[in-house]
Amino acid sequence: MIVGLPEDVPRALEHPAMSSGAGFEVCGVVTVSLDDENVREHADSLHQLLSVHRAGTVMVAGPLGPETMRAVSDVSLLHGCRLLAVMPSDVIPGHEPKIVWEGESPLVQLAGNRQAFAQFVAKRALDVVGSIVGLIVAAPLMAVIAVGIRLESKGPVLFRHWRVGKNGDGFSCLKFRTMREDAEQILATDPELKRLYRENHYKLPDDLDPRVTRFGRLLRRTSFDELPQLLNVLMGEMSLVGPRPVVEEELEHYRGSERLLLSVRPGMTGAWAVNGRHHVGYPARAELELRYVRSWSVATDVGILAGTVSAVMDPGSDVES
Repeated sequence: MIVGLPEDVPRALEHPAMSSGAGFEVCGVVTVSLDDENVREHADSLHQLLSVHRAGTVMVAGPLGPETMRAVSDVSLLHGCRLLAVMPSDVIPGHEPKIVWEGESPLVQLAGNRQAFAQFVAKRALDVVGSIVGLIVAAPLMAVIAVGIRLESKGPVLFRHWRVGKNGDGFSCLKFRTMREDAEQILATDPELKRLYRENHYKLPDDLDPRVTRFGRLLRRTSFDELPQLLNVLMGEMSLVGPRPVVEEELEHYRGSERLLLSVRPGMTGAWAVNGRHHVGYPARAELELRYVRSWSVATDVGILAGTVSAVMDPGSDVES
């Protein structure tokens, strides 16, 4: 599948690799523009064609602009395609370009295939074992927290927030309730509070949020409000490590890379959580999360888990699990 500006596509079609015995057969062409407003449209077109033709390689015909190049790279990665480029071209952070030879002609490989199946099996095994051990160890603490919540305010112990999960499937993300029972109604009926919520990347600072209880503030500072998500992990709705769960509105920040973000389970912790969570908003947050998805490994997950434990144990840290 060839992707490029209309004036660059012929250069890719005429590249010697197309007739060097490399085995390439062009099954489609996606022409793009340098207009960032059309990034999502270009990504959708490439996704649809790759779904139909099952291409194994995407060849970029030349510079696409950073936004479009990122989206093309992420769609290619999602479909397990090798991403090649006729230089000059853009390079996406998180990839390591290298020269490859197709016959006697050089091309630049911008990205290879995704993780092997064994890595996905190992990640799920880590999730199951980790969540079971975590639930057993944390059970006494969770019981105490449940009592504390009920003593301070009326309402259920657990708060269920609808989030977008793997492959776009919605699920109820569990937390210990840290707000008043009517918190959702307060937010929905207060335009100023709703505006602040959106401007603060879909979260309100605790000191400005009238819905948070005193015990709830303590739970948030210690990250203990996240413990019920171990059940989400055990049920396969979340992972111990991954992009943080998002609401539907947040997907607009991923501009053509939403499918790649949603190709993995959201995590209790992740790259954003251990890199200054509260101080990193969109679009930097989107790039952090996507960079993790592009290059995750079980070793990376173990490192993030270790960093999360260290940060939670540090009372002065701004990182949450």
